[in-house]
Amino acid sequence: MRVGDNFCPGILHAVPAKDGLLLRIRVPGGLISAEELCAIARLSSAYSDGQIEITSRANIQLRAIRDEALSPVVQGLRTAGLLPSPGHDRVRNIMTSPLAGLDAEELVDTRPLVRELDERFLADPVFMDLHPKFSFGIDGGGRWFSRETDDVSLRAVKVGDGIVFRLSIGGVSSGFGVGADRVVDCMLEAARMCLRVCKELEIPVRARALLASPGAVERVLEGLSALLVPCVGSEDGRAFLEAPLGVQAMAGSEFVSVVPSVPLGRITAGQAHLMAGLAKEWSGDLRLAPWRGVVLGAIPRGAADGVVSSLRAVGLPDDGRDGYRGLSACAGNTGCEASLADVRGDAVRLADSLASSLAGRDARPGWTVNISGCEKQCAMRKGATVELVATELGYSVKIEGVTVPSVCSSNSAIEAIVAHHARLDPEAYS
Repeated sequence: MRVGDNFCPGILHAVPAKDGLLLRIRVPGGLISAEELCAIARLSSAYSDGQIEITSRANIQLRAIRDEALSPVVQGLRTAGLLPSPGHDRVRNIMTSPLAGLDAEELVDTRPLVRELDERFLADPVFMDLHPKFSFGIDGGGRWFSRETDDVSLRAVKVGDGIVFRLSIGGVSSGFGVGADRVVDCMLEAARMCLRVCKELEIPVRARALLASPGAVERVLEGLSALLVPCVGSEDGRAFLEAPLGVQAMAGSEFVSVVPSVPLGRITAGQAHLMAGLAKEWSGDLRLAPWRGVVLGAIPRGAADGVVSSLRAVGLPDDGRDGYRGLSACAGNTGCEASLADVRGDAVRLADSLASSLAGRDARPGWTVNISGCEKQCAMRKGATVELVATELGYSVKIEGVTVPSVCSSNSAIEAIVAHHARLDPEAYS
């Protein structure tokens, strides 16, 4: 379970950071209940910094936990049902679309599959030996928003008059698929085969290690042969990079989804309580999203305006006019010893500058900015429109993949980013 010289955080595996202990709560498929979110919010208020971080795998992190507070936090999460198996604490990584069951484009609602996979996964101790970053992805064939490359993934595709789930290993299509009634069987058996082959080859239990070992993926597929059927064709599981902010229609339904902007992937305990309350009031549901946000699903269409107003009132607008759209930042020097800059403070100043320059208009589609406190660029996806990496002298800046020749101060970096956005979308600044 060791990852380099560090441990991947979990509930029972809190890791030290500059601002205190950090723990990560796995939420399979991002499917979280209002009661669970409220329980996390209460614990954050009492024992953490009052914030809830959403990760790019639709999990949750709590930071700034004092040593003496760790035990009551763990017990509180256990009581809330968020620690169903201590042995599977760090390996319960299951991804699906945050719009599962809501997306008019999907072929299959994957929520029942996620729940079945999680239940059967937890019942088998063999999976405790998976790498803590090993992940499953179940895609119902609609819009896919995760930028992560899952170790084992199945995507629903139409084949003739039926539906087959195409199997990929480490993002590479295998050329095979599985029937909709065998999805969970295939997922679990694929994980067992990955474990077996990686142990025999003495390599990490990750798909990328299998892909780098000649013949290894073929051995995994051979072990799955009784479940698989040929499923050729181009890989069409591209990710949508834009968070679908605002009120999202559900085809043929009197219900909608409401997707607010969540600045830097963090909500306060108070905001969490409000969202949970709205979901309960309107019998909707909650999903954590891989763009580090939240979806309030199945809200009655007539209640949407009131829900949007309530969210705006607590700093969660339904558009990209606040300057935070596409903006990602690490913990910065307030939370991480390795960081060389106040990354979050600079991100807030950048968002304010962008919002002012936008003058009430939405950010340009596809606009992304990564701000990292050191060269490790933790949790950042490469290829953003603008990438800032803090150094001892200031920020190194890369715009559209081209590095700016000189190191910039935070102020000059912010000015350069706002100016670049203006050049990309001059109408927004007219």
